[in-house]
Amino acid sequence: MRKKKFAALSLALIAILTCPRLGGPSLALMSAEAVDESNVFANVGSIMVWRDANNPLGLPGGLAGQVTAVLIHRKTLLTAGHFAARAERELPPWVRVVVSFAPNALDESTWIDLSRDVGTCMAHPSFPRPCTPQSCPFDDADGQFEPGVSDVGLCFLEKPVRGIRPARLASRSLDDDRIPGTRMVVVGYGTTAPAPGGPADTSLYDGLRRWGTSTVDQVVDQNWVTFNRDPVGICYGDSGAPTFFRGRVVAVASDGALDCISADNRARVDSKEVRRWITSQIGRRFSF
Repeated sequence: MRKKKFAALSLALIAILTCPRLGGPSLALMSAEAVDESNVFANVGSIMVWRDANNPLGLPGGLAGQVTAVLIHRKTLLTAGHFAARAERELPPWVRVVVSFAPNALDESTWIDLSRDVGTCMAHPSFPRPCTPQSCPFDDADGQFEPGVSDVGLCFLEKPVRGIRPARLASRSLDDDRIPGTRMVVVGYGTTAPAPGGPADTSLYDGLRRWGTSTVDQVVDQNWVTFNRDPVGICYGDSGAPTFFRGRVVAVASDGALDCISADNRARVDSKEVRRWITSQIGRRFSF
């Protein structure tokens, strides 16, 4: 089966506001047939950051970048911590952040706004702060996971999502000794050709949701699991892309290294501590 590259720009909100050229880890090698035209993964969405051309920083308008996320509650998205850490403050009026759960996220009729309140997103408390474009874990794309750090974040929606069943988190699935070598599904959005040696060009973003499989390499600890890239691996813009095992989310994409070949690190969401944090934050923010 012919393999095809796809990528999606991994973002952080402050970088969007201050830097004309953005980057981060996330890409996968997918077959052309892996486009989710049948909308099988309806609860996986693309978070897109749109910048008004009339902004005080003089930056170009349009799509500034996007990450992948998965709906886990009617008003809550699970994504990468290195995106969420930079969207923990109130959004400026010239930035609009939306999510689409459509097979083609560029269909504007499907866009749902993220909350504009203080705390649009939040990263796991273990994530280092401040997180700036010049110094933020996983944005250097060096393929090294950070011990003791959970690259997991939540983003909140302005209105509840209707008609889409939220994904469920797995419960300690990765702690089974037989897990290494197990094939799992990863789902993400992105362009098909990242720029050589650097971030993908947002003008090439096709908005399509794609999926593929890869095998577990090593369960490192309670925060990290690494995958073999066979045939799929993460790289530019799959940040936050969910990994499914037996229909439940066990991890989200974090770092694929600068070359998108030498590493595939994903942040666990099945561990007890991370699940407890996710549940407590949703409970504090919303009444079920």
